[in-house]
Amino acid sequence: MVPQVGWASGMSRTSKNIILCSVVHAMLGVLLLGCQVDSDDVQQWKGTVKGPTRLVAVIGSDRYPNELRTEAAVAIVEMDRSDVDALAILKGALDDLRREDPAASEMIVGGMIPRLKALLSEEPNVDDEPPDPAQVRAKDAAYMVIPYAPEDSRESLIRSVVGWYAADFEGRSLAGDYSAEQVTRALGAEAAGLLVDALHEKMPPQAMIKIAEIIGEDGAPQTKERAGKRLVTIEKDMEKAAFVAWLAAQIRASIEASGETADAKRVNALALYNREKYINQGALPAMRYLGDQAEVATRLLAIADTKPGANDTKAWVERLNARRATALKALEGHVTRAHLNRLLSIALDSSNPIDVRDYAFDRVGDIRSRKAIPRLWALVERPGCAGTSCSASDKLAKRLRWRAGELVLSLGGPSTIESFSQRLPDSAGIQYEPEELEGYATRMSQMTPPPTSTVMALLDSQQWWNRVVGLRYLERRGGAADIPAMKRLRSDEGEVSGEGWSELNPPVKTVGQVADAAIKALRTREQGDNK
Repeated sequence: MVPQVGWASGMSRTSKNIILCSVVHAMLGVLLLGCQVDSDDVQQWKGTVKGPTRLVAVIGSDRYPNELRTEAAVAIVEMDRSDVDALAILKGALDDLRREDPAASEMIVGGMIPRLKALLSEEPNVDDEPPDPAQVRAKDAAYMVIPYAPEDSRESLIRSVVGWYAADFEGRSLAGDYSAEQVTRALGAEAAGLLVDALHEKMPPQAMIKIAEIIGEDGAPQTKERAGKRLVTIEKDMEKAAFVAWLAAQIRASIEASGETADAKRVNALALYNREKYINQGALPAMRYLGDQAEVATRLLAIADTKPGANDTKAWVERLNARRATALKALEGHVTRAHLNRLLSIALDSSNPIDVRDYAFDRVGDIRSRKAIPRLWALVERPGCAGTSCSASDKLAKRLRWRAGELVLSLGGPSTIESFSQRLPDSAGIQYEPEELEGYATRMSQMTPPPTSTVMALLDSQQWWNRVVGLRYLERRGGAADIPAMKRLRSDEGEVSGEGWSELNPPVKTVGQVADAAIKALRTREQGDNK
């Protein structure tokens, strides 16, 4: 006779329970109905093939104690497996439960929070090791369950998630299924506010920039103000000897770890070099995202306006001027008419390096004020290169004439064209490069409404460069009706002068050749527009 219960002999209680539950499931279609399940089962199921399904069943059944259902939910988070999507499983279980019993889903998530927060409170790994996978899963789970959490627990859960990123933003910001940027943008201004405390002078520059970007785009006004003040403090702290000493210690340790001798002079030079990287590639670019804050704009302008001293070393002068240029770049989009005269003074100061002046001109252009034009005429009127003579200072004058000329046209609009054409220098043998004249024509072509009638008068100018500007404008904005006027200049033997004309394809020597090229380009454009 075959024993009726021999199939279970020698099995553990847990194994019997699993088989019994499976039989019940097959017979009744209800998983785990009436089965005895305890904490040992829950922990064992984390590693079994059918474990996730059984854990979900425990979460969804009110036949089990709340503590066990919560433990099952935490167990899903703790599963260290690549064959299942634990977060998707947990979310599905909570969604199903919330539809049937919202209070139960809230209760289970509330019970999960202490364990999740404990995992998130652990210190970051040392030696640049990646974050602990258990912490990453806990972070993703904590973020995912925020909508399911009790109302009075959501704020603390948000703080734990954002705080986990903030503790090691560089190492953790991209970890897991949700990046720091995704989480912060989804959680809104409150989460962005928590990132302010993560800003500090010793953090990697790119991490500082990313945090500032998130705060600048998603932070509340008071958060942006606080972050702006924090960045100004950080930049000033980077100037201090203590920060350089910290960098020197890091560099010395790195050199000695490689088996080399840490020469004090070399260490100090590297520390100063790296300090500039922290400022120019971290603090100042980060300020760009908060440049609308008065304290930030004031600090950036102060840096831009700081000139080196007469006795400063060449190395320091180069570092300072790089910092000034970076500060002006960071002011993009954040300058007002109140800054105009100060920016013009920087742009027009011949003792400033050209890159500093260029960025100052850019910021003047951002303000879009015609009040800048009177101070720019002096640059427009500079002859620059003439005849066969073209010194370095002449080339600089020519470059600045071009820079100021485009800016005058951009700020002044159509009403400026006539006076602009009259103020361009008319020295014997004056040189104008084709790119410069095309730049003026391009600025005119961008004006609204198109100043075609005003520009047409340039075709009759006695100066060859004005005629070329007129032709290049019509090439861009003219129509078929303007071609007869352009044809009149085909026989113009006025010689062009300046670098670059002989390098065009084909090379250009006269205004007539410019007219030919402009007419062809206009017709090609017209044909394209008519297709």
